[in-house]
Amino acid sequence: MARTPMTTLALPRIELEEKATDLKLRLKGKIAVDLADYLRAYGEANGPIDLDLLVPHMLGAFMDADRGFQTWRKRVGAKEEPS
Repeated sequence: MARTPMTTLALPRIELEEKATDLKLRLKGKIAVDLADYLRAYGEANGPIDLDLLVPHMLGAFMDADRGFQTWRKRVGAKEEPS
């Protein structure tokens, strides 16, 4: 007999194997200072987080908010996630 969960949680099941893309870059000057300050501000507001976890969320939020990109993506169609 299948087991029925007693409650439904708001947090969906987390897949252990996420698609990943390695990215290596060097930041200099103002952007390096701004990113370090943002990391500190985020840590004060939400608790400490590693930069390598924060940056992908920042990039995702930027792309989600970019209406020109979203319009382009709808026009040409989204590609599959990299493997």
